[in-house]
Amino acid sequence: MAKRRRRARTRTVTRRRRLPSRKKVSKSIGSQWGKITKGISVLAFLSNITGSDMAASAGQPIGARAQNFGNSLLGRITGFTPFKNAPGANTPQTVSLDGIFNKWSGGGLLSLVYGMLPIKQLPHRAKAKTLGKGLLTAGILSGIFMPTNNRSSNLITPSRAITVSSSEVSYT
Repeated sequence: MAKRRRRARTRTVTRRRRLPSRKKVSKSIGSQWGKITKGISVLAFLSNITGSDMAASAGQPIGARAQNFGNSLLGRITGFTPFKNAPGANTPQTVSLDGIFNKWSGGGLLSLVYGMLPIKQLPHRAKAKTLGKGLLTAGILSGIFMPTNNRSSNLITPSRAITVSSSEVSYT
């Protein structure tokens, strides 16, 4: 009897088919809304802190304006001004709660309230809520370091009541 010789089985290689490469479709504005909100919030924060100090470098070259921006931002938050010879070099550190009610925190609060309304027919409620949270946060945080005005707009502080003497009032 002759022994049968077994043939070694060869493995079959299964190759995966690659799907044809799809071109990346640009994402819609709805999926980019978080990035848009973050950018708007950062811009609101920076403009609120440095807005009044940037007037010192109006008409200056971009380098001088950048130095003024750095002095204003770091000066208002930390008290340190890195560019001593640039405009705005004498920017003091400002920490006050007087500035937290500003246009950015007000707009953020309104947008947040719009997003929380229980009316289903309103368009873009989720986007408004996201934007409102960002603007409200940026407005409050930047309002703490915002330069204060000399005028008092605080409604809590008592103001003088106008006194009218009885001789000036006519009862006719």
